[in-house]
Amino acid sequence: MKPIEDRIPEDQAQEVFTRAAQLYAEHNQSYSVKELMEAGTEAKIPPEFIQQAIEQLQLEKSSAVLPQKKRPQLLLTSLAIGIPTLLAFGLAGWFIAKKAITSPVAETPVPISETKSNKVSNPPLGGTNFQCKNINLTGENLSGRDLRNADCTEANLAGADLNGANLPGANFSRADLENANLSGANLSPADLTDANLAGADLTGANLHRANLSKTDLTGANLSGANLQNADFAEADLTGADLTGANIKDAKFNNAIMPDGTVRR
Repeated sequence: MKPIEDRIPEDQAQEVFTRAAQLYAEHNQSYSVKELMEAGTEAKIPPEFIQQAIEQLQLEKSSAVLPQKKRPQLLLTSLAIGIPTLLAFGLAGWFIAKKAITSPVAETPVPISETKSNKVSNPPLGGTNFQCKNINLTGENLSGRDLRNADCTEANLAGADLNGANLPGANFSRADLENANLSGANLSPADLTDANLAGADLTGANLHRANLSKTDLTGANLSGANLQNADFAEADLTGADLTGANIKDAKFNNAIMPDGTVRR
């Protein structure tokens, strides 16, 4: 191909970079985690956000594709549309320069599309401020994970396994946790306002100072749980099992109790 010697106007330069990045991506088809981290640094994106994006994409790949009960998955849409565009602007020059100056990276690329998290066992998932807002994690295995301060507002965690998970400061408001396994989980404190916990297993869970106001706990198992200072205002506990639970100073204002009576 004959080189183009004319200077490219400034207003077209970004289009050239964007198109070049797309062509390079189509040619390469996959990148190693190291390459993505280096590219993110060039685009001034901190490595922890690149890692978090990889973890979320792996979660989405491993989860069953089921319709959300409450809202469209706006976050997934923005990831699908926004991330390629954002990276194209910042990384185009990096990819082109790297291709021209260096030989291919010796390490084996890890295509995200082929990575199987297998119930999120690889790579490790967790840490502070994990973002799963609006994400579909139905039936996902998150047992024993450190998800403190996680934002899982309106997430679909129906049937998920959170046995023994560390969840202090986590936000599960309006989340779907129906039939989820939260036995032995640390939710002190956590926000479960207006969440669906119908049929959930919370045996031995620590819910000290947790907010469960307006929460659906019908048929939930709370036996042996620490509910001290928890707020159950306007919650529905119809048929719930509170055997051996510590309810000292718990608030049940206008809540429907296990026997169907309303606590005033």
